Amino acid sequence: MKKILILMVIVAVSMLFAGSGVARAQVSDEGPWPLYSITYGKGIILTSPDSVKWTVRGSGTDVPLVGMTYGKDMFVAVGGHGTIVTGLRDGSAWTVRKSGITSDLWAVSFARGIFVAVGAEGTVMTSSDGYTWARRATMTPYALRNIAYGKNNFVTIGEMGAIFNSQDGIYWARRNTQFTEHLFGICYAKGTFTAVGGNGRIMTSSDDGITWTQRNSGTTETLSGVTYGKDKFVAVGTAGTILTSPDGSKWTTQKSGSQSWLGAIVYARNMYIAVGVDGTVLTSPDGINWSFSRYKAIPELTPGKVIIIQHEPRIEEKVVILATEPKIEEKVTAAAAKPKIIILAFEDVHFDFDKSTLKPEAQTILKRNIQMLKDNPNAKIRVAGYTSASGTEAYNQELSEKRAKAVQEYLIKEGVITRDRLSTIGYGETNPAIYEAAPKEVYSNAAKANMRVLFEIIVQ
Repeated sequence: MKKILILMVIVAVSMLFAGSGVARAQVSDEGPWPLYSITYGKGIILTSPDSVKWTVRGSGTDVPLVGMTYGKDMFVAVGGHGTIVTGLRDGSAWTVRKSGITSDLWAVSFARGIFVAVGAEGTVMTSSDGYTWARRATMTPYALRNIAYGKNNFVTIGEMGAIFNSQDGIYWARRNTQFTEHLFGICYAKGTFTAVGGNGRIMTSSDDGITWTQRNSGTTETLSGVTYGKDKFVAVGTAGTILTSPDGSKWTTQKSGSQSWLGAIVYARNMYIAVGVDGTVLTSPDGINWSFSRYKAIPELTPGKVIIIQHEPRIEEKVVILATEPKIEEKVTAAAAKPKIIILAFEDVHFDFDKSTLKPEAQTILKRNIQMLKDNPNAKIRVAGYTSASGTEAYNQELSEKRAKAVQEYLIKEGVITRDRLSTIGYGETNPAIYEAAPKEVYSNAAKANMRVLFEIIVQ
């Protein structure tokens, strides 16, 4: 019999392909066709044999479902208020099951003939058939956010750095990691559990989930999910963060081309798929080179309706507008009529050579010109740092990031723009604002033009 590939993408309320937990791909040994299943919005489930035409299924509940697994010829989905729903292997019918609890459930896994669900207040639920569930433990006052199976052990992770392991899903032991950052994503591969979470936290365990080692991620962004495929681990998080590692120990930052909060990642059919809370979808055949696109919004959903989810590449046209041009506000408004990135170039707001400290005259220019950004509260603003081409690529990349963050912190400190509207990116010398024909001439007009930041107004 052909194998079923069940691609389960966990989706937060009202957002397609945006998850609170990790996206998962699993394989079942029975069935004549591939079947994809997605939880969406308030209790909606969509199934598809080809990932293009989707049938809307009624789950029997309007509670958000945020976790799903497959085992024993059935789907099992979990969600808010202790909700558990099971679906036939062809996805045609779904039934609400009694869990006996009201705590939110965040994730569910199947292994060794047992379903294990975890959730708020350290809740652990198990079922041997998916129909009848028993509460097994309340292990912490904080939420357990995800669960994985490997090396004959279930391992669950959660808030305040909680990690527990169990051989049978019933009896659990807490493992001491001495860290308190929330953990959100976990996977098992190559004999290693890898867990990711807040403040760039990455933890690995090469035994059965007992002893954990902290790894240097190179970022302080929140990491939401992690997966393994094609000889590498890939983790994703806020501000478009993507990290890769061949073994879970040494991690490298990859350029995603996105500033979205990437909430989940999955590896299936020779492709990594990272999904964001705003509908952003990033795909990569190797975890290094990523393409950027979006999915069109799903129309009104009614059970039984067949819809088409079309993959629509997002073209980001960059329009450069000089702050010295007349009628600049009208030009920004006109350019923002369609989704694109507007690059706003102020006067020489810049830095001394090899420095990341804003010059006093630069601060004056920022204050004078920033009002137009305040007047457009719906626009997200990305502060992009540049450098001259003199020096090593690695050094200039770091310098450009420092310059962008210096401007970000100045604007926040002065109360000009709130932090939630700002993000930063460093382009280094590889993507100059102006091409430098003679990189060694550090005081040429082109070099001076690159010793600055530009404001990228991202219009969604």
